[in-house]
Amino acid sequence: MTGRIILLNGASSSGKTSIGHALLPLLPDPWFFIPADAIGAMRSTVHTRVLDDAEIADMLVRTRRGYHRAVAALASAGNDVIMDYPLSEQWRLTDLLTTLTGYDVTLVEVRCSAAELERRERARGDRPPGLARSQSLVYAHGTPDIAVDTTDTSPADCARQIAVLLPTVTPPKAFDRLRDRLLPRPHP
Repeated sequence: MTGRIILLNGASSSGKTSIGHALLPLLPDPWFFIPADAIGAMRSTVHTRVLDDAEIADMLVRTRRGYHRAVAALASAGNDVIMDYPLSEQWRLTDLLTTLTGYDVTLVEVRCSAAELERRERARGDRPPGLARSQSLVYAHGTPDIAVDTTDTSPADCARQIAVLLPTVTPPKAFDRLRDRLLPRPHP
């Protein structure tokens, strides 16, 4: 039996991490919250300072592919996992659709107005200006299973909405529909 996966997809500063933390006490135990930033934070930065742009890009792709597989490994052992991850590049989605084939994935879109995203980016100070605006692809994948908007709704209230709606999501789920649309079908 594989665990379930909730994928919180949204632009940087949309509130994915705060919602992930708020979801943990609302869902039946045990759930793991594995934000992509936590995986990146485990990586040594000593050598990163001497890498050129191409080497950094390659390292980031390897890190993200590893994140996908780490989530799959946890779920394959029967663990339920919450991912906090922007589907901001097409290859990320394609790799996840392949890696998570056969898993119960609920795609949750975390929306926020552009003005509020920019305000949050400035307030955080740990993201490049314009990052959230550059991640418009996160919302281009079609209909999610659940959508929340953090513009005027707290992360705790969004988490409550997700926890209430989660049991009502029925197949085919968004990831199944995306897989059917985007991945080539194997020939018999």
